[in-house]
Amino acid sequence: MPGRTYRLTVEGELGEHLGPAFACMELTNEGGNAVLTGRVRDQAELQGLLQRISDLGLNLINANSFDEGEEP
Repeated sequence: MPGRTYRLTVEGELGEHLGPAFACMELTNEGGNAVLTGRVRDQAELQGLLQRISDLGLNLINANSFDEGEEP
């Protein structure tokens, strides 16, 4: 599958009820913040994820991408 792995850190912990909003990503809560990790196919999908974070009123703290074989 083409694309890259992204790790998006959002301020505050997110409940499971928001899981469907980010169905393509794995949601974990770490150190009081939510972390969304998963493969993103292209820039359009990434922009969609970032827009969803904004639409939900969440604050993006960090966004990192990883090459194939790197650990997120």
